[in-house]
Amino acid sequence: MTSAPETRPAGSAAGGAQAAPFVRIEGITKRFGATVAVDKIDLDIQRSELFCLLGGSGSGKSTLLRMLAGFEEPSEGRILIDGQDMTGVPPYERPVNMMFQSYALFPHMSVADNVAYGLRRGGVSRAETRQRVADMLDMVKMGAFAQRKPHQLSGGQRQRVALARSLVKQPKLLLLDEPLGALDKKLREETQFELMKIQSQLGTTFIVVTHDQDEAMTLASRMGVMSDGRLVQVGGPRDLYEFPANRLVAQFIGAVNLFDGVVIEDEPGHARMRCDEAGCVIHVSHGITGTLGQTVHLAIRPEKINLSHDRPDAEENVAPGTIDEVAYLGNLSVYQVRLDTGRVIHVTLPNLDRHEGAIFEAGDAIHCSWGAASAVVLPA
Repeated sequence: MTSAPETRPAGSAAGGAQAAPFVRIEGITKRFGATVAVDKIDLDIQRSELFCLLGGSGSGKSTLLRMLAGFEEPSEGRILIDGQDMTGVPPYERPVNMMFQSYALFPHMSVADNVAYGLRRGGVSRAETRQRVADMLDMVKMGAFAQRKPHQLSGGQRQRVALARSLVKQPKLLLLDEPLGALDKKLREETQFELMKIQSQLGTTFIVVTHDQDEAMTLASRMGVMSDGRLVQVGGPRDLYEFPANRLVAQFIGAVNLFDGVVIEDEPGHARMRCDEAGCVIHVSHGITGTLGQTVHLAIRPEKINLSHDRPDAEENVAPGTIDEVAYLGNLSVYQVRLDTGRVIHVTLPNLDRHEGAIFEAGDAIHCSWGAASAVVLPA
């Protein structure tokens, strides 16, 4: 219903003609008996891009990653990497390496020997192996730990060693399956930026599978949302957050308040919907090419809603209610608001100033309001 957002170029293709894709997935389907795990996916990924596949359990994202690695054969379709058809090419002959969530380090080997293992198996000379291992450990800030065993390292340090081992063979494509899932929240957030820095320095194409939307939004130049084996939407993090293609994407990417509305006016520059759930008319600053009387979904992010004790001077996009609960999170506060219609929504406000007491408290009668550009109209 909404016009497609303008997507930013990804990787090395930015600012000029679109280069031939480094990874091309054409009509890939994977069946396990009667179960379709991946269903007719088409996707292009550019050289040096950091692309994230995002989805819940059972969405098909890990199966797609395993087909890229060569651990699973497609039931239909084909995969091309750097212009080469990978059909029938075994994992060890692909220009690909994979980093698993478990890290799979050899417990009896030192950090340096773990990183060197693949080079030695590949017949690389001792001198070159020693130099490449040292360079890679320095890059991931683990040079001082070269002689330690994995059990002597923290979870974040083991993650860095696994990354060094995955990259030391200089693969054209690195596949990462939930690479930060074993880390605690604070360490995971710190490691995300380190991973981005390393990927930028090396220029290696990364494809990351994750169920963590915050992780995908942080890491990716582009991301794809998967559900039931299908690729639902592909775009930059801002595109998927601000312009979700449907209700599923709106709910999966970030927090959102969803309403149903009936179209009562649709012009090229604006549209109006009667929304009984909100108890008001919702006005949006764009046309929706809908039909009068048609039911649509309306998505409003919590941070795009304002709260006030007094009613704003507006007839539309204003919903009165009462604050049920308040969660103070330091940098922001989350308000659970029960509208006069009975519908419960969430509002997020930044805590920009220090106050001894809260501006809005549980039990306060308030008005929720939002701008005409805040709501996204989605097909019902």
